[in-house]
This record gives sequence, C-alpha cells and structure tokens, in this order.
Amino acid sequence: DVTPVEHCCSEAGTLALSRPDITDSMLQRKRAALLDAKEETGEGVILTNCPSCVQGLGRNRELGVEPRHIAVAIAEKLSGKEWKKRFKEEAAKASGVRF
Repeated sequence: DVTPVEHCCSEAGTLALSRPDITDSMLQRKRAALLDAKEETGEGVILTNCPSCVQGLGRNRELGVEPRHIAVAIAEKLSGKEWKKRFKEEAAKASGVRF
C-alpha cells in the first residue's frame, strides 16, 4: 500500500539560497506531513523519484524516516537486497559500443 505525503521538501533548485525563509517553512510543512503519515501508517520509508528529496529528506532520519529512490526500491523488490552487487557484476561484463 502506498500513502502519498503532500508538500514539497524544498531541497531542489536554488530557492533555498534566495529565500531560506520560504524554504524553511516548506520543509517544516513537509516534516509535519511525514510525521502524520508515519503515525497513520506506522511506516517510515518514503519513496521518491527526486534525488534532491532523497538527500534532503535524509536529514529527517531522527524522525524515523528513511528516504529511498523509487528505482532502488524496485531493484530491491525484483532482485533482492544484493541487487547492487549483482548489477555491478553484470555491468562489468558489458562491452562498450562506439558510434
């Protein structure tokens, strides 16, 4: 089951540099939404397709939140916890193609 968590974490782009007051408010709103969702579901894993969210939401680990890129979650689901090791082994066997 997937529970959507509203609001932007404000980590991507340069808004945080130009308007830290706004991005701090956005981050606090996201943190509150994460806590509400965690309380409702008991789950602490949050999936995202945004690399900035993975990094930024990682700063909320003290809340019991574990951000994970959706591609990583799919790889783990389809190939198990050792997916990265297996991927590296297969990638090492690949040959380059030049155009």
